[in-house]
Amino acid sequence: EFAFLNQPGQADIQSDLFYDYRTNVDAYPKWQAWMREKQPRLLVLWGKHDLSFELSEPEAYRRDVPKAEVHVLDAGHFALDTAADQIAQLVRGFMK
Repeated sequence: EFAFLNQPGQADIQSDLFYDYRTNVDAYPKWQAWMREKQPRLLVLWGKHDLSFELSEPEAYRRDVPKAEVHVLDAGHFALDTAADQIAQLVRGFMK
């Protein structure tokens, strides 16, 4: 991510993205209601070393979508950097 995030224009893009995050929490009730109503097929892949989110959060998806497939990986926030093969295998299995 370091090389990607240091490309021209990325500082502004990331700043805008982080600023937009402030509205996410307010949208959770609508999103959770939609999930409860629609019961989509759901694959949740979570890095257990992610410092941005709590480790308890992936299981919260099961409250709204009980059949959600939840996997906590030995990875951080950018899980594809360290667990790409495992993620690819899980996505392949989920898509069958």
